Amino acid sequence: VVGIVGKSKSLDFPTMLIFWSLVRNSVVLAVYLLFSVACFLTVHEHSVMDNMLFFASIAKMDKRIAKERSIALIEKVGLKEKISTKASDLSGGMKRKLNLITGLIHNPKLLICDEVCVGIDPISRKEILEYLKELKNNGLNIIYTSHYLDEVEYLCDKIVFLDRGSLVLEGETDKLIKEISNAEDKEMNLSDIFVKVLRKDGE
Repeated sequence: VVGIVGKSKSLDFPTMLIFWSLVRNSVVLAVYLLFSVACFLTVHEHSVMDNMLFFASIAKMDKRIAKERSIALIEKVGLKEKISTKASDLSGGMKRKLNLITGLIHNPKLLICDEVCVGIDPISRKEILEYLKELKNNGLNIIYTSHYLDEVEYLCDKIVFLDRGSLVLEGETDKLIKEISNAEDKEMNLSDIFVKVLRKDGE
């Protein structure tokens, strides 16, 4: 879901209904929130492993399964050598990875990612995006928020544009880009389309 800053993007009930209508069919959508602030939901004074087990306990997972899955996810994102390190002592990119996998510990049907790649190094960004795409391709529903429309274009199967709470444009990402590019008789990317569809004179 893409919109202009300060308009249409708060997660009110109608917006959540739109989200559900999209993700229930195993698609990926983008939520473009210019005002959103990335939050680390991890416990800073806990180690990487302790964070995983803490979130597993919230989901009431079996302890053995929780530990096995924690180790697998930690290794998957390259944090094995930091397994006993406090979250507060991790780099920005590592914190993002830990935040991501704590949300995956219980095999959710829907993953909500809020600015997971903001303010991190290019290598961590690439690794996280590739992992998210792998998760998507394996059938996980994802709501993805980002300031960066290149990430949206890379990850998301479906885009919704909202303006002042109204649906302006909806479509499959690749098809939408192709159709608008053909209509404009020039090659366009998602950023170009965002400006064309949602930007108003003087904004």
